[in-house]
Amino acid sequence: MSSSTPSRYARALAEVALESKQEIRVQEELSAFAELLTSHKELWDVLTNPAIPFSAKRNIVEEIGRRASLEQIIVNFVLVLLEHARIHQFQEAVEAYDEVLDEFHGVLRAHVVSSEELTTDVHERIRGIAAGLTGKKVKIDYEVDQALIGGFKLQIGSTIYDGSLQNQLDEIRRRLDKQ
Repeated sequence: MSSSTPSRYARALAEVALESKQEIRVQEELSAFAELLTSHKELWDVLTNPAIPFSAKRNIVEEIGRRASLEQIIVNFVLVLLEHARIHQFQEAVEAYDEVLDEFHGVLRAHVVSSEELTTDVHERIRGIAAGLTGKKVKIDYEVDQALIGGFKLQIGSTIYDGSLQNQLDEIRRRLDKQ
């Protein structure tokens, strides 16, 4: 995880949530609040507007917290972001929180880029391969890149396993050039 500001806020939140054994509830409520921000443009505009005083924003967030029965830890987190003019990075903080939880639980994140949508069976096979390579549980994000001719690329951390057809063709080309 990077040392960006949202990551630092997320790590602090995760430490408090883990200490109080509320990490899953906090994760759910963070996601719900993120959804609220994206689905209500007016709310987003008010909270990100520097001309509106913090006290008015505080009242709004506290009222949302009461009505939505949010944990106080979530309300406080949003208020800290508002107070430090970081609310525009809320989604990044949510993603960073998820990464911190994965790190705490020993789950590695991986990324797969394929030329087409992969079936559930292929997802499971790739997850098994990644777990075998790392010896850990792996959470994989999938992306389709039609520029790939075929196959897929698996990235775990900074290591890339390139099983794309383009890579295989490039390897054949390199071997033929050596002869």
